[in-house]
Formats: sequence, C-alpha cells, structure tokens
Amino acid sequence: MLNALVIDSSPDFCEHMFNLLESAGFNVDTAKTGGEGLVKAAAGKYRLVCCSDNLSDYASSEFCSQLRALKGYDFATLLVLTEHDNSKILKQALLAGATDIFSKSDMSEMDTYLCRISQRETRQLSGRVLFIEDSRVLQTIIIDLLTDMGLDVDAYNYAESAWEAFKGGDYDLVITDIMLEGSMSGITLVRKIRRMQSEYSNVPIIATSGFDNMSRKIELFHLGVNDYVSKPIVREELRQRVFNHVTSYQTTQELRTQQKSLHSLAMLDDTTGLFNRHALREFAGKYFSEAYRFSRCLSLAVIDIDHLKDINEHHGFERGNQMLAELGSWLKRHVRDVDLVARWAGDELVLLLPECDLASAKNMMDRMVQRLRKLKPADLDVTVSVGIAQLRQTDNDNLNSLFELADKAMYQAKMAGRNCVKVYTEPESIPELSDND
Repeated sequence: MLNALVIDSSPDFCEHMFNLLESAGFNVDTAKTGGEGLVKAAAGKYRLVCCSDNLSDYASSEFCSQLRALKGYDFATLLVLTEHDNSKILKQALLAGATDIFSKSDMSEMDTYLCRISQRETRQLSGRVLFIEDSRVLQTIIIDLLTDMGLDVDAYNYAESAWEAFKGGDYDLVITDIMLEGSMSGITLVRKIRRMQSEYSNVPIIATSGFDNMSRKIELFHLGVNDYVSKPIVREELRQRVFNHVTSYQTTQELRTQQKSLHSLAMLDDTTGLFNRHALREFAGKYFSEAYRFSRCLSLAVIDIDHLKDINEHHGFERGNQMLAELGSWLKRHVRDVDLVARWAGDELVLLLPECDLASAKNMMDRMVQRLRKLKPADLDVTVSVGIAQLRQTDNDNLNSLFELADKAMYQAKMAGRNCVKVYTEPESIPELSDND
C-alpha cells in the first residue's frame, strides 16, 4: 500500500483528497497545518505529500524546503495545491522542491496523475536484464534493486561473457559499465550489439560510468546507447530509468508482434490456411523479376477442385470447408520450400514453381494428382483438374497473363474428363493460302 499525506486546513477538501487518493490505491493521513504535517512526515514514510499553498503557519516554498530536508524525502512526490494562480509563489515552490502544482478548481488532472503514480509504483515488471559490472559491491546493490522490481538478472563481471550470453538470450534491457576489466570494454559490447543483424540489436542499453565526461556521453549516444547514468548511482533514478526503458521496449515488441499477426491474417485465406490472392500478387513480383533477370524457368499451375459445388450441396459447407482446410495443409507439405501456393478463388488454387520447366512441373502435378486420390480429405473422394503454363521470356508475361494460359490448360483438363493434368501449348498457326492453292 502506498502512503500519502494531505496537509490542508479545510476539512472538506481533506475529505475530498482522502477519497481521491484512497480510490487510487493510497493509504491516506491528513494534517491541518504545515507543522503538524512535518511531524507526521518525520515519524512516518510517505511516498506522496500534498500540501496547500495557503498554510496557516508556512509558505508553500518554506514547507517544501523543510520537507525535502527530512531524511528519506529526497525523491518523494511533493504536490502543491493552489486556489489562486500566483506565478511568483508557484515558482518559489518549484525551486524549493515541489514536484508539481495543481489547481484546486480542476481536480480531474490530479485524478489522472494519482492513478498513473499508483500504477507506476505498484506495477511489478517481468523481463530479463543483462547486467555487466566489475564492482562486486555495486553489482550486489543493483541486482537487489532489479530483482525487487520483478526482473530476472543475468550478471557478469566481464563483457566477453556477457556477449556470449546476449547472443543466446532474449533480453529486455542491457545495463553495462563502460570501463571493464578484460579485453572487451563496455563500449565494444555496445558496438557489437548494435551491429547484430537481428531484432535483438534494438534492445535498450543503459551505460554507466564513474567518469562524467560530456564528450564520452555524446560518443556513447552515437554508438547507440539509450541512456547514461553516472556513478555513484542513485537507486531511485536508476529504478525509474529501468522502468521506463523496459516498459517502452516491451510495449514496442508487443505492437510489432500484433502487426506481424495482422499482416499474416491479411495475407492468409481463412479456410485453407494458404496465401490469398492479395499475397500472391504481392509476392509474385519477385518470382517474375528473378526469372527475367537470370533467364530462369517459371511455371504456374492452376488447380481446380472438381465438383466443389456438388460437395457443398450434398455434404454441407462445413464438411466442404474441412476438406479445403485439410487439402490446403496437405498442399503446403507436398510442394517445395521455394514454391508459392495460394487460393485464387472459391475452387481454384495457384502454384508458382520457380526454376521449374513444363516437363518438371507436369511430373510434379501428376504425382500430386495420384497422391490426392488416396488422401480423401475430410473423408471425401476429391479430384482436381490441373493446368500448367510456363513463362515466355519474349512475351513479357506477368502473373495475369501466365494465369490465363494455365487457366486455359485447366479447362482442357476439365474437357478431358477431369482428374488429370494438361499443359498449355501455343496454338499452331495456320499457313495462309496463296492464290495458286
């Protein structure tokens, strides 16, 4: 429970603040005068102190100075509540140690502020920290601080050991001393982390040093550190910096994960689990550009599920969708890693087959048709008609034109009785008759 002290001569306002603070999760004491408030503050330990700017015995600036002079109140939150805007008095209060100033006439901002303090102070973090410090005493102190915050800590005395751990771990924060014993300095460790070709290279880094040199700070920021803490380290300062960096990094990681999930959902067909037409169009450009650039073969197969309408009518759409899902999963296992398989429309699937000529593509599709006869997805007898076409280097084929050619071959397979594979061939040109013929 967080402790708060309210100092104001008005019983009504004290009651109002009592309710506001209690609802935000604070345990609240009150005092009518500044003197009484200082006595209670000296006897207890308050995380938050709220005092009126018109105390009967103290000016607000004087009370702030007196409170800050008490042991343990260097980092307490000290708020001054004012009825009238007097810039001179308020400035004096801030200079004397007030954290912030709020107007009594509008307590909505105060409510939001108190809730945020409560959330920040009571929230228990989770995550992993890589900590490098060659001073055993300081290492023990900071490990205790980090573990009290709920963080798991991997501590090292040497940057070499920390670097090996970092390559194999998943950390939310790195805290490293710059001057370390051993062949690798903290600066080198920062440089290595930032040069990694992985998402781990973006982990926040807090650098620590006993040399408070401005040029060194600037160089460290150029290298990629996110923050810098001078020694001797102030526990409360480090605590807040760690809290901010860990929460910010984890929030960013969550957003990236959500974006990846949304991107995947936008690219996948719900029923089959295959790529959808949108994804096929987006990825096909690379296949075609590489085929043209390196004069490679590229084939496209159109697979039409025979009698899909009849399957849905006789067995129901749920059974039909189950069949499509099992077929999609099977197809992903059947094709090569380099192949792209997507659902084009209701009963049509498309395969892009790089570095695969017509003969190879037909062999692959023939084997697929034969195996499908034994598969029986959703316990149904399913057959397909397949048409194949190969990229024509001289005709500047694209996805649409190559699909049209394969689609024509697929209709030839339909006309041939279905459950077979046909290859598109250019129609033979009819020679023109001469006047003598």
